[in-house]
Amino acid sequence: MAAPRVFISSTCYDLKHIRESLKYFIKNMGYDPVLSDEGDVFYNPLSHTHTSCLDEVSNCQIFVLIIGGRYGGTHIGSTESITNEEYRIAVKNNIPVFTLVDSSVSSDHHLYQMNGKNSEIDRNKVKYPASDNVKIFHFINEVRKNTVNNAIHPFRNFLDIETYLKKQWAGMLFDFLLKAKNEKQSEVTNKLLDDLSQASRKTEELLKFVYGKLDNVNAEEVISSVSDTVNAEKFVKFILKMTNGELLYSTNIERLMSTSMENGWAKYLIDAADFVETVEYDEGIEYVVLWPPKEIGTGIAIKKIVDGDEINSNKSDYEESFESLRSLNDDKRKSVLQELLP
Repeated sequence: MAAPRVFISSTCYDLKHIRESLKYFIKNMGYDPVLSDEGDVFYNPLSHTHTSCLDEVSNCQIFVLIIGGRYGGTHIGSTESITNEEYRIAVKNNIPVFTLVDSSVSSDHHLYQMNGKNSEIDRNKVKYPASDNVKIFHFINEVRKNTVNNAIHPFRNFLDIETYLKKQWAGMLFDFLLKAKNEKQSEVTNKLLDDLSQASRKTEELLKFVYGKLDNVNAEEVISSVSDTVNAEKFVKFILKMTNGELLYSTNIERLMSTSMENGWAKYLIDAADFVETVEYDEGIEYVVLWPPKEIGTGIAIKKIVDGDEINSNKSDYEESFESLRSLNDDKRKSVLQELLP
């Protein structure tokens, strides 16, 4: 019977005991562990060993990334470590990645991030207690800022790793079974959604025609109002996506309604619902990140600044739906915003 192959990616020497424990844990789960230092990788005589490691990642179904305090050797023809390149191959091939970072290294990374704008020191020259190279912090940032496969969990010992992976893999199995159960239902639902979409389009065209025939009704105003309400509801969906579906317990409808909306959607969420804006640095690039309150959900980079110039923004969809929310009258806006609250 086929079993999932689990690629364990990390530096070998400093994490030898962790890798050994992981090997037996994965075997006990009924999966096949793949470790480069155990001979599980086929080293093609016609290519470099580094290339063989990357090729083997693509043959696995699960990828476990362990980040310790040693950066490790660089990949042939690159300035990045072999572990970095293995992770990128896993992401490129849509392989589920489970990332764990030594808690001491996580503390070093936090210190590194906190001193991003400290002109008194060169944080790249600081000797960090648990980390031998600041490139480790760049790698952690790369994982954190990826749009997928970006969850990172700190560990103090192997028990933390075992507990985390058991929970995550149980969740992955549950998700698989749920999708299998609902696969047939999804086909029916998709067909129904297609029919509803066509019906909605026909209704929209019919309304435009009817309103256009009525002398006493401002057709454009009515149609615009309906469109703004639909777009405003998208803003609520965006926010709930940021909070992973968590409602905003830190605010209330009076505060949401009374807070000024003149300074944009990000400032509105900060003032009205305790969202938090942070500035983070990675390889000379400044990121402005907006986070939901009380450490729920995920942050979103709303600005990317290089040498003082904003070169990228992810806020256009948010702005459009937020402007629609602003344009609604008080009753309609209150009804839309109420969906964010318990």
